[in-house]
Amino acid sequence: MAEASFDIRTEAAPREPPPVSDLALWTSVLGGPFLFLLNLEVSYVMVDWACNTGNDWALHVVHFVSVVLSAACALLGLTLLRRVRSAGPDGDREDARSRLLATVGILSGALFAVSVFAQWIGVMVLGTCLRN
Repeated sequence: MAEASFDIRTEAAPREPPPVSDLALWTSVLGGPFLFLLNLEVSYVMVDWACNTGNDWALHVVHFVSVVLSAACALLGLTLLRRVRSAGPDGDREDARSRLLATVGILSGALFAVSVFAQWIGVMVLGTCLRN
């Protein structure tokens, strides 16, 4: 008769690292607000130059880049959320935290992309020179 051998392990299997990095999550969450404030400051600094030289295109470039990068932060959040969901069903607190931050990143990026676009509408409609 052959003997059967069984390997019984009592310790838990090591946990895999989360599928997303903290840097990517926080970039998604804080990128939109940072770009909104950066856009506000750069536009404020450039408006006198644009008015004096008649180069409105520079302000349009600043706003366009800010809208695109804010939207990219929202897309990063969407990508991270999909990656966390594909890692498996709801697991521990780390997964829940990653899902929350990715969702907040989506909403934050979208909100601030719309906010930057709203600032851009003012430049498109009113122009840069409102002096009498």
